[in-house]
This record gives sequence, C-alpha cells and structure tokens, in this order.
Amino acid sequence: MIEAPFGTYALPARLENLRRFGQALGTGGLARRVTSIIRRICLSGRPDPIDVEPFPGQKARLHPRDNLSEKRVFGASQFWDAEERAALAAHRANCQSPFAFVDAGANVGLYTLAVRSFGPIQGVAIEPDPENLRRLRFNLEASDAQEVVIADCALSDRAGQVDLALVDGNRGEISGLGDGAERVTVAARPLLDVIQDAGLTRIDALKIDIEGMELPVLAAFFNDANVEMHPAMIILEARRGEETPALAFLRQRRYMPVQRTKMNVILTPQGEQKELSNGQA
Repeated sequence: MIEAPFGTYALPARLENLRRFGQALGTGGLARRVTSIIRRICLSGRPDPIDVEPFPGQKARLHPRDNLSEKRVFGASQFWDAEERAALAAHRANCQSPFAFVDAGANVGLYTLAVRSFGPIQGVAIEPDPENLRRLRFNLEASDAQEVVIADCALSDRAGQVDLALVDGNRGEISGLGDGAERVTVAARPLLDVIQDAGLTRIDALKIDIEGMELPVLAAFFNDANVEMHPAMIILEARRGEETPALAFLRQRRYMPVQRTKMNVILTPQGEQKELSNGQA
C-alpha cells in the first residue's frame, strides 16, 4: 500500500495553531480542560487520519477515533505518559549515546518517537498487529527514524504463532480472542531473539506493554540473556498499587520500583536508584 506523503492530512493552519496553543499551555488543571475543548474543535467534522508533530522533530499520522493513545497525543501530547517520558529523559542523560531503547508493544510508535525527541537512539519497535504495524512504519519513516528496527511479531517465551484480537475498538489493546472481535494470527518470537537480530548489545531502557504476556516473556528473557543485556531501566504496565505477576518476578530479579504512575511502574536494578517519587513504589 502506497501512503500519501506526510502533510497530506494536516489540519488547516488555524486549527493547527490552536492545537499547538493547547500544547504550549503546560500541564495544569486549566490546561487539561482547555486542551480537551481544543481537541473536540479540531476533530469536529474531520475524519481520520490527521498529520501532526506530537513531539519536537517527530512526525505522526494519527487516528484519534480508534486508538486511545493516538487520541491523547493528538489533543495534548504534554499529558501523554508525561511522568514516564520525564523518567526516560532523566535516565538517558546518564547513558552513553546512542540510547539503546526497546519498545515492546510499540503500538504506532509513540514511545519510540518521544525517546527520539531527546536525542540519538538505537531502537527496536516490536508490534504484532498488522494495522498498528502499518501506522508504526509510516510514523517512523515520516520521522526519518532509520536507526529504529521494526519487528513485526508478537512476543512469547518461544517461537511459534499466537492469536490476537482487537479489544473494544481500541487498537491500543490487543489481547486474547473474544467473541465478535477482529482476529489475526501472527508470528511470535522470544524477546532476546528479536533484540539480538536487531543488533543491540545492551538495553538502556525497555518499555514493555504486551497485554498480559509480560511474565512469560520476561522470564524467558532473563533465563537466556547475559547479564550485560539486562535492561538498565524497565517501564512495565501495572496500575498504581497493582502487584502483577511480572512485577513480582522483576522484584525477585532484584529490580526496584522507583516510581509508580497511573498506568506503569518504573524499575531499575537494585542499587541503581534509591529515591522514590510519586507515591509508594
């Protein structure tokens, strides 16, 4: 499929200026209310997709109506996983360049684009869903992210195939099969194999959000990977206060939660960072 060039679906100048105005308002409560109104104005009567620059120097063709992450970034990117992005930026400052970043469950590539906006990276973006993969490829190509390897597979503890389903019309939630769901069968591979094929020799940060498969994937990875490949930071999906099996496993591997956000827990190897922030970890 030949994609129209980036900019084909740009907002009219007055609406794009309004959208950028909202992004410049910061992260206060008033800004949240104002940007919500701006998003509705910009989307009113306008079909998907829409071409925007969600982060400095990064380009994305967004589909706000069928993907919650794309909707949030379109309307006010400053709010989208702001704590996680701040933690990645701070961590990156202490790592060598290029920053080795693995985006496991990349969706349409927003985390990878955000990390690229901080500086040079060597990346791997892993995404199994064919439609998300199409969007991911476009966004990375539009942003000239040639240093990011795209892996078109699901992650598992062994090579094979898995069945996926779109949940509740949100392409950001790809999970087990359900009645009436959009279904697809895709290849599955272990995380270590994907990373090695991409040429990475270390992992400065791993973001992993693979809808319930985190435990078997991480267990296989830590069983097979040399210690030099163990991530220096992990961002794991786990709601604040939730103790998932994957989080318990990482604690056993001596990873310390150093920050809890609404949707994720940020961990580093014990001894790397002692201070907690944003509530109990």
